[in-house]
Amino acid sequence: MSMRIALLGLSGVGKSTLIGRLRQSVQILHLQASALIKAEQAYRAQHADSSEALRLGAVMDNQDLLIAAYKREAQVTTLPIIFDGHNVIDGRDGLVEIPTSVFRALDLNVICYLSANPELIAERRQMDVGRARPARDAVTLAEHQRIACSAAERIAGEIGCDFVLIADDKIDHLMELVG
Repeated sequence: MSMRIALLGLSGVGKSTLIGRLRQSVQILHLQASALIKAEQAYRAQHADSSEALRLGAVMDNQDLLIAAYKREAQVTTLPIIFDGHNVIDGRDGLVEIPTSVFRALDLNVICYLSANPELIAERRQMDVGRARPARDAVTLAEHQRIACSAAERIAGEIGCDFVLIADDKIDHLMELVG
């Protein structure tokens, strides 16, 4: 089985950007949660929802779709896998924590949590006109980040894998894990 790493963090923290930089140095399979859900919807001949609809919709139902698509992709690769997703989603009715069982089903070796300055996250969210995200101030984002990081560490402990906190886009931490 290939190395399986979850890179979690708030929307706008820079997960996809960090993974893109990593891909310039090492071959990996980058599996993004929203893309997996959309792919599974299409596979099952459903209409694929936008990322915003996924965030506001049946978050827990979507996790079954995510797991199915992830397992299908993971079984056909020998490359290290970086799963790019969220363990806490800023949903319609507040924060929704993704259950530990979802991460257990991914057979992860490591859960990494990417953190950044909340003011920077707020700025990135404002600059990204291609995605609809809830408008949150830096104080709220700091609290969301604290909650999500704590939950990620707890989930790693519950499923028996390592937890690594990655701060300020430090690609070297992720590079070491991939090998």
